[in-house]
Amino acid sequence: MTLAEKFTRLKTSVGGNREKMHFEDTFGMPKEEQAHITRPGRANARILAELEFALHLSEAENGKYDAALEEALDYLLEKQQTEGVLTDQACEEAEEILEPIAEEAKSYELILAAHAHIDMNWMWSFNETVSIVLATFRSILNIMDQYPEFCFSQSQASVYKIVEEYDPELMERIKARIAEGRWEVTASAWVETDKNMPSGESLLRHIQYTREYLSKVWGVKDFDLDFSPDTFGHSANVPEIDQFGGVKYFYHCRGNARRDVLYRYQAPSGKEVLTYREPNWYNGAITPQIGAGFMEIVKKSSGLKTGLVVYGVGDHGGGPTRRDVERALEMQTWKIYPKIRFGTFRDYFHEAEKIREKLPVVNEELNYFANGCYTTQSRIKRGNRRLEAAFYDAEAMSALAGQKVGFPYAKEKLTKAWEDVLFTHFHDILTGSCVQDSREHAMGLFQTSMATANTQITNAMRVIAEKIDTSSIPVDIDAYNSQSEGAGVGYGIENFVGVPSTERGSGRTRIFHLFNSLSHARREVAELTVWDWTGDLRRLAMRDADGNDIPFQLVDHELQQYWDHKYIRVLVDQEVPALGYTTVVLYEKGLDSYPVYLQTNEQVTRCYDDVVLENEQTIVTISAETGRIKSLVDKTTGQELIGEGKEAGLVYQETECKTSSAWNIGRAIKNVPVDRCVELGRAVIGELRSSVTAHFTVENSTAEVTYVLEKDQPLVRVELKVDWKEIGKDIIPVLTWQTPLSYQTDAFRYDVPAGSTVRRGINNDVPGLRYGMALRMDGSSAILVSDSKYGYRGQKESLNLTLINSSVSPDPYPERGIHTITLWVGAASGDAKEAEDIATGCNHKIFYQPTNCHHGELPLEDSLVSVASDSAVITAVQPTIDGCVLVRGCETSGERSAVKLSFGTEVKEAQAVDLFEETKDNAVETDGSTVTVEVDGNALFAVKVRL
Repeated sequence: MTLAEKFTRLKTSVGGNREKMHFEDTFGMPKEEQAHITRPGRANARILAELEFALHLSEAENGKYDAALEEALDYLLEKQQTEGVLTDQACEEAEEILEPIAEEAKSYELILAAHAHIDMNWMWSFNETVSIVLATFRSILNIMDQYPEFCFSQSQASVYKIVEEYDPELMERIKARIAEGRWEVTASAWVETDKNMPSGESLLRHIQYTREYLSKVWGVKDFDLDFSPDTFGHSANVPEIDQFGGVKYFYHCRGNARRDVLYRYQAPSGKEVLTYREPNWYNGAITPQIGAGFMEIVKKSSGLKTGLVVYGVGDHGGGPTRRDVERALEMQTWKIYPKIRFGTFRDYFHEAEKIREKLPVVNEELNYFANGCYTTQSRIKRGNRRLEAAFYDAEAMSALAGQKVGFPYAKEKLTKAWEDVLFTHFHDILTGSCVQDSREHAMGLFQTSMATANTQITNAMRVIAEKIDTSSIPVDIDAYNSQSEGAGVGYGIENFVGVPSTERGSGRTRIFHLFNSLSHARREVAELTVWDWTGDLRRLAMRDADGNDIPFQLVDHELQQYWDHKYIRVLVDQEVPALGYTTVVLYEKGLDSYPVYLQTNEQVTRCYDDVVLENEQTIVTISAETGRIKSLVDKTTGQELIGEGKEAGLVYQETECKTSSAWNIGRAIKNVPVDRCVELGRAVIGELRSSVTAHFTVENSTAEVTYVLEKDQPLVRVELKVDWKEIGKDIIPVLTWQTPLSYQTDAFRYDVPAGSTVRRGINNDVPGLRYGMALRMDGSSAILVSDSKYGYRGQKESLNLTLINSSVSPDPYPERGIHTITLWVGAASGDAKEAEDIATGCNHKIFYQPTNCHHGELPLEDSLVSVASDSAVITAVQPTIDGCVLVRGCETSGERSAVKLSFGTEVKEAQAVDLFEETKDNAVETDGSTVTVEVDGNALFAVKVRL
């Protein structure tokens, strides 16, 4: 009989024993207690746990202790047979037999790290989250008072903010324990954030604002640990982002199907973090079995003899209990067992540092888990994406206004708005795996944060406009007969898009300043709204800052109503400098002759042919029968993107209920093209914009789809307004956009936090921040960009995007209502930087500010900074509190490259810095008004410039 067989016979003969058949969670009330089964006594539990550990230890040592084990097992089996039980004395004598193993056993150590996993608003409302936090922490402090050896770790800056705001007395007790070293703060993020859908800039702000808050308010000093136990996968650039923020260690549970437990997680840039993948579960208890699988974990940790035991009741808080502490204290006395000590996560990682060079390197993204979370609760997704874009615009415009006119940077207000959005990044909020109360709380945070961002953008434009010298522009101010000034309040900012542009002009000549928040010049069609204009629409014209007439197009050919004001919309084609502005003027031109109008509309009957929209780069054909895209041709190469005989458009999908939830897009059992076009409007063909709108019915729902092609733009814009009334029951309704391709590919590029990645096609959704691209090696690649969606699906002959998932768990009705979604479809070269620039341009409009005639010191056109690089993209331009400009970005090609920043004025000083504006060793050269910085491949960079 083998040792394993003898041990099994002994163990199963002990009353109350229950054999495990698979991995079991250990947190909460044990199954035996739930079933009122008396568990083995302490002596029995002790010797059995020691024997189990010793068996694996001897096996790892090539049978070194088999003789002692066999003697102890035979002795106990004989006692069991003759006496019917294992007495305490028999167990003690068996432990004496095992004494030769004791020294070896004590060369191993288990660090017990207690924590409380607290989900932010997962299945409950925010007020319950507050209650969970405060009650949990009070329990922890009570245990600390009783047991001086006990240590505790807690992540998430947001929970400390809750304590500060709701229970200051509790805060002081916690601060004392932090100072004592027994309460470890494992927070380097505002919440335990999702790692796939927040932008790279958002993930950096998690680190930045967590450190700023906790160091200033709580006196915390260490921020080197990324504690992400429950996060649903991790992008390839997590190590780069963490290292840029000074984070060295990474703890996670989900992601990485490899067998490694302890490893070096390496980003494409080469930056790495020392990583521990939880081999058990992040919610656990202290049981006699914590050493049972330790030797297997040692193997998967490159022989490190120190182990990590993570324990504490979690999800809904609670944390460690007195039972855990009492058991640990007793287990410290066990002789044939690893050393047991209370400790922290950093204690473990400091031990792991000793064998860093022996550890394997993992240089791939740690995905996928919960693929449905890239789509579910789409309102939350939309709020997040639009806020990320708005924050960039607010900071960039603040930098422009700050340098040009001394505009004060509202850092505290924007920081608070950022913190509120970062809260929604929690891995059960942004992911949509939450209940209605949680969504509603998130939407409220988005609304107040957008108000802050929009106010900052508007005020920055306003103060610049007030200082621009427009006195050379002749105007016809007629205050007595004009009601235009002040019109348009609150217009055009619904669904988290747009910036308030209240009218400040009057008369028939109107002045507009166009603003570009991006760091490269843009020539795009901008849409202006003109309020209460009393001129003749037949004579409307536009000119630039130099007085030259420029192309324009009327969207409205008669006045439209908005509350008690009238408006028209005008398209204008004008280049706007990089992070700067230009000026255009709307005026009423003179008449050479008085027009004559003859009736033309009824001369011929309308033909219902396919609708063709065409500009300099693209031809898109809309089927007259189905209202879907039947052809999309890249004129620069002549290549067709849509598969022959196929059409791109909406697809209604029924998925299997059993495999569907907020976490998963279920198995598809039916795909129906949305081609019941009940109305196809007349095409509007213009010099700057051409468009057509199709109306569809989709089961019980309706969809309005407008195809828009603008001058010089390679992508057709698809504006969707879906009145979604579907709910899940026997099947789960899903709405997708599908683009059938004219070529086959198994390589798809997606943007991920701080860069992009190329993945193979799979039959499931994968995360993309703003775009997915089906790579074609010999020509035009199809690209699909979204303003608010994340769940892309690349397959051999199609590039798709999931728009709505009507899951029934945990929220039974997550998607009913009206959804506004904008997509862009077209051709790109496949280059990562080009794709990033396209997606950025789609997600950031040109802003405008109406103004009037006045003197000022600023010219009619100006710029702050223009960035030139073959492969780097800019992710943030910010003012700093000491009056400098901070430019941050990332390299996309994987090759070391130079980034050139050109300012309109002399540069006094420039230096490469990290996330906290501390100097780095990147090479920076300054020459007059330009700064050049060398950037490593796939790396983040930041430059701080004083003008």
